[in-house]
Amino acid sequence: MKRIGVIITVLASVLFVVAACGDKSEAKSSTLVTEVQGYKPNLPPVPNIPVPSVPETYQDGSYSLYGLRKNVGKTLNTQIEITAYIVKIYEKPVCEEGKTCHTMMPHLFLADELGEKLSKRMIRLVGFAQSFKEMDQAREDAEAGKAPEELPEGVYLPPVIWDWQEGHKYKIKAIFLNRSGAGFMDADGLLEYKGKECLDCPVEEEEAK
Repeated sequence: MKRIGVIITVLASVLFVVAACGDKSEAKSSTLVTEVQGYKPNLPPVPNIPVPSVPETYQDGSYSLYGLRKNVGKTLNTQIEITAYIVKIYEKPVCEEGKTCHTMMPHLFLADELGEKLSKRMIRLVGFAQSFKEMDQAREDAEAGKAPEELPEGVYLPPVIWDWQEGHKYKIKAIFLNRSGAGFMDADGLLEYKGKECLDCPVEEEEAK
């Protein structure tokens, strides 16, 4: 008899739990949703991103910045040539007397379009000079007609390029990477300088003899 009483007690408990669950599901399904008439969500319009007007590569085989990033699977960590405009050159900050300003290493920014303002459509070029001091010295030597010092055989020093012209179009030979040897980093990629050719810079006239 005791056993039958225990079984009846267990069955009663199970039926109670099932009934309770049923009550919850019924309460949940009876929730009412009321639509607010005349309400419109205040959402910004979908941005219209224009398609780049440049090809991925030019006839000479050099990349546009658009093409360089679109083909990142084969261009990253590779020496490439890119044709683009210099849209911004980093300048050494002017510090007040008695104060020390943080100065980054020389670098500049390239873009596919002249006058580009969006930083996401630019790429940083580094590695053409270690400091502004050596750029100033190279400029002074060039203006004075002083030839570069010859180095012993087997000795190599990085180039010092000082004659960049903002707003002009260049073909740049560089390595496309995410982190340069000088410590610059960018998830969208940057360029480490290896060579240049200005495509539209004015040709200096030779001095009359």
